[in-house]
Amino acid sequence: MIKKMPAWFIFVLILITWPLHAETDTHPDVKKLLKAPESPGGVVIELLDWGEKSWQWATPAIAKIRKQLQTRFPQIDIAVVSHGGEQFQLTKNEKHHQPLAIQQLQQLNAEGVNVHVCGTHSSWQDIPETAYLDFVDVSPSGPAQVNDYIKLGYHHILLRKPL
Repeated sequence: MIKKMPAWFIFVLILITWPLHAETDTHPDVKKLLKAPESPGGVVIELLDWGEKSWQWATPAIAKIRKQLQTRFPQIDIAVVSHGGEQFQLTKNEKHHQPLAIQQLQQLNAEGVNVHVCGTHSSWQDIPETAYLDFVDVSPSGPAQVNDYIKLGYHHILLRKPL
């Protein structure tokens, strides 16, 4: 049956179904960690995305990474550092655009996942710390926050939107 379909149709079909496959895959860095003999000091997930409603795909991905890692390492510490345009989606004025994703991220925070945004990037946009949701920590610098976690022995995972 596949041989009778035009190549362009198969290509389009792959593109349409790719996100479904991407969700079932394990992030390559998580695969490596799951094979490690011992837990890292923690995991810092870096998010640098400029898309609209980034948290709709990022929050479930973060939750999935956390669940996979906690299955192997129950006490593992997870932190998220957001320092692209998506960080501004975590302001009080923007939360209504993706309420379920923000609610899930807030729940992850309540369960111990630290959520940071970049204060420097905020200052460039004249957005004060008080504009962010209460569970969000505004770090002086997102990249420096990532490096601080790495210095503490955390494994770095760069999270990108699935194709």
